[in-house]
Amino acid sequence: MVRKFKPDPKEWGAEGVLAMRETLEQVEITPDLLDYIVAIVGATRRNPQVQVGASPRGGLALVQLARGQALLSKRDYVVPDDIKQVAVPALAHRLTLRPELWVRQVSSDDVMAKLLSSVPTPRTDPARAQATAVTG
Repeated sequence: MVRKFKPDPKEWGAEGVLAMRETLEQVEITPDLLDYIVAIVGATRRNPQVQVGASPRGGLALVQLARGQALLSKRDYVVPDDIKQVAVPALAHRLTLRPELWVRQVSSDDVMAKLLSSVPTPRTDPARAQATAVTG
């Protein structure tokens, strides 16, 4: 279980930041969800509307943000919806669109949202897997 971090303003020093980071690292993300993140980042590089796609660092940021989203949802594991909720804000600003899209006023948020919907979502339920492991 994830150690509960209470965001006390007194803890916002170096020790507090390290405690928050440690808590985030304890949130489980399954291999199929890591593959999903790799597929999303890879899709940004193959999309014809994108001149420069997201880098591996963008994928790492997406992992951490998805873990944070899971914590905000009071879970110690990531689900596909956590990734979907943070993917556009995490990656859209990392894309460089082709110049003709700028002229047509297409935003990187629009391109990223469309791209995200094109990547198949894994059917994973870590809560069910945990229950099976405990009972089975």
